[in-house]
This record gives sequence, structure tokens and C-alpha cells, in this order.
Amino acid sequence: MTRKSSGVDVQHAIPIAIGLACGIYAFSVGVPRLVTQLTGVEGSFHAERCTWELDSEGETQGECEGSFTASDGSFTIRPIESEGVFHSRPQEPVPRLVGGPSADKAVPPDLATSLVPMGFGLTASAFPAWALTAATRDAAERRRRRRAWPAAADLPPNFGPVRIPPAGSGTETGAGWSADTAAGSGAGSSAAVGSVPPVGTTPKHHS
Repeated sequence: MTRKSSGVDVQHAIPIAIGLACGIYAFSVGVPRLVTQLTGVEGSFHAERCTWELDSEGETQGECEGSFTASDGSFTIRPIESEGVFHSRPQEPVPRLVGGPSADKAVPPDLATSLVPMGFGLTASAFPAWALTAATRDAAERRRRRRAWPAAADLPPNFGPVRIPPAGSGTETGAGWSADTAAGSGAGSSAAVGSVPPVGTTPKHHS
């Protein structure tokens, strides 16, 4: 049977690590926010203090801190930070959700703010997931080759394709192959040199 190596090697360790780190960070942001959006307490956020900066396009954006009041009036949290970016200080209360009375962040209700980071996390994790799976399969294939064909133990890790001969065929090692080949060649030579002409024919003599 024949199987080509995936080509995953040591030089891919850095892209794998970067992809895993980006994926883990994206999920650490998106998953808790999504849980709060689906199961949290609805209420209103009142901005009291904001910090401003310019983004890459030169537009003003800021993060705000203030107080949160549950819709049923059961509790109020102050101070609390609102997730999301504001382009101006909100003069009116804005809708937000929190995980409970002890929350330290108020989450916007828009599900896109959770699904976009999670989608990025899936994309960033795709290559590391494939590479680790392929590397595991390659390692298992090399172990299988060594058990079925001892000579394959000397091949490079990403050598392929490799055809593994059936057990007992006499071709499991380089020495066995050479011996069989030599024996076959010798037999053929002997038949050619020592052959006897058929009965009733006269051998030809060359002067």
C-alpha cells in the first residue's frame, strides 16, 4: 500500500503556535460574551466617564465606564465597564446585558460582536488543527512501516510514497532483495550458456 507524507515538519511549529494563540484568544473573547448575551440580565448602561483615542483611520473612538441598572430594577452595578466602542459619549442610557450582580463588564446585545471573534478563532485554528492531525497520522504511519518493513526505518520522516512489500516475499530488506535478484539473474545466465540443442538438429559451427 502507498501513502504520501503530509509534509508537516519542524519548520511549521511557529505558524502552528501563532494560529493556536490567535484562536484561543478569539474564543476567550467571543464565548463568554455569547454566554452573557444568551443567558444574561437585560438592563441599561449609563456612561459616566470615557477615554478617547484615534483609530487607524483617524476617527475618534472611546471606551466608557459608568453604571448598569437591571430592567426589573433588582440591582445596580457601579462602576462597570461597557464592552464595545463609542464614537461619542452616549447622552442616553444604552441597552446592555450582564452575567449577574457581580459582573464587571456590560455586554452589547448584538450577537455579531460575539460571532465575529469566534469565526476568526475557527479560521485561525484551522491550519494548526490540520497540521497536528496530519503529523499524528505521519508518526503512526512511520511506526507501521517499521513494523511491516524494517528497512523503512532508515528513510527520512517525510519520505513518500513508500510501497511496503507483503510479509514473507523476500523483499522486506535490501539484502533479501539483492539475494533474490542475484539468484534470478544467475539462473537465467546458466540457462543461456549451458543450453542443449533439441534432438534431431545439428549444431552450427562458426569458422
